[in-house]
Amino acid sequence: MVTEFSSLFIEEPMLAFGERMHYIDPKMGLLAYGPCMLPNRRAISSTIRIGIVGSRETINLSQQWINKCRGEIAGKTEIPLLFQSFPGFKRIFGAELSVRSECLEVLKEAETRQVLKIANFHQRVRSTANLFIDKLRNLQVREPRPHVVICALPQEIVDSCGTKIRGYLQTRIKLTSEEREIMKIIKKHRKTGQTTLVPFDDRTLDMIPEASDLRRLIKAEAMSLGIPTQLAKPTTFAGGAREKSLQDEATRAWNFCVALYYKAEGYPWKLADMSPGTCYVGVSFYRDLADPRGNMRTSMAQVFTHTGEGLVLRGGRAVLDETTRSPHLTEKISFNLITDTIELYKNQMGQLPMRLVVHKSSRFWPEEIHGFKQAAKGINLMDFVAILVRGIRFMRKKGKYPPIRGTIVQIGKGDYILFTRGWIPYFQTYPGLRVPVPLEVVEHYGDSPLEVICREIFALTKMNWNSADFCIREPITLAYSREVGKILAYVPQEVIPRPEYRYYM
Repeated sequence: MVTEFSSLFIEEPMLAFGERMHYIDPKMGLLAYGPCMLPNRRAISSTIRIGIVGSRETINLSQQWINKCRGEIAGKTEIPLLFQSFPGFKRIFGAELSVRSECLEVLKEAETRQVLKIANFHQRVRSTANLFIDKLRNLQVREPRPHVVICALPQEIVDSCGTKIRGYLQTRIKLTSEEREIMKIIKKHRKTGQTTLVPFDDRTLDMIPEASDLRRLIKAEAMSLGIPTQLAKPTTFAGGAREKSLQDEATRAWNFCVALYYKAEGYPWKLADMSPGTCYVGVSFYRDLADPRGNMRTSMAQVFTHTGEGLVLRGGRAVLDETTRSPHLTEKISFNLITDTIELYKNQMGQLPMRLVVHKSSRFWPEEIHGFKQAAKGINLMDFVAILVRGIRFMRKKGKYPPIRGTIVQIGKGDYILFTRGWIPYFQTYPGLRVPVPLEVVEHYGDSPLEVICREIFALTKMNWNSADFCIREPITLAYSREVGKILAYVPQEVIPRPEYRYYM
């Protein structure tokens, strides 16, 4: 028996670049029109000062790489739209990259040996982070001050303080035997798309106790100094056999330079058709390191304006459901989180939002909805949307490629799946290795048609300024919430974290 589902297709969202010109591809849009200039925002400096902290070897590698990014870097010949050549930083962004001698801080060999000989892994990672922070403090008071600092990690620090997972420096995780068994089961479920009888938010896997993380420690401390940082390993600059999945050089240059430009307070692009006055919020949770039992969770919100500006807000402590062990908010904490979110938006944009859209990566609890609505009483329109990834897959009846990106399928009343990954007509291919798993909109409370909700989720997959990729799988409201939360976990409760998203990238 064949089950038929209602479906529709939404077109690829347009991005806005310089002189209000529109295009669907970040790379081609930047190349043709340059970055967008937001109204009432100061123009980025014509010269972006880059600071570097590293060993003499990694500082040299960083300088060579930056010099290479000033010129053209050839892309791959196959699928040229997907693997485009990099034309040079000034050609794209209209600004020069400058590395001045007073913006360099050298990790002396004796200093590096001193921290790496520490036997205890946790102490070694923290001492290494402190070494970098001391160098950043020196740059903080130096004139001229760098706009962005590259923390160029020597290979011996990479080898001694962490392992690579998904492109980040992620430390070793020490689990109990029981936790290891649970992890094996859930990893198997993730691979097969298996769901559990009791609803379970698998993002809570990221909250299990873990060792200190070098990247997060540096990011957490650097934001208090007001210095955006870019952590990089030797392979980022030089490539090599150590990285089997390393991107081609042109793609690395695109991603590196887009992130660098944003961290220097530039805005590469924005969405062309987002309604002014809309505040988009992603609500998620992270483990509170200050809790000795390790079972408390703190909420956070990633706030995005219709222009694409990203803001981060730390909320109050969440509670764990006794059955599912997943975190949720009390009515009071929900109220406070949205109240603070609206105030943050007002301070940034100079006015209250006309519409509030909340994305959550787990189902809403009644007290959460009630608290959100009470806090947003002064807002004209509200939408609260739960977005899950449950492993559902659809295959096209004909052809070897997966469904087209932008396909929406209704699988139940108020239950829709959205393919944010898939065959892309612009590239005439599917730029992926595995069958794509769509997002699922499982709950929606609010005023807008569900098609509008899906269009916005789809559009927000193009607002990742950490790279020049065509799109990501999740909307930016949720995409980096776990990593941002892990950085917030290292910011003491008495310290107000910086709201600007560039400090967390």
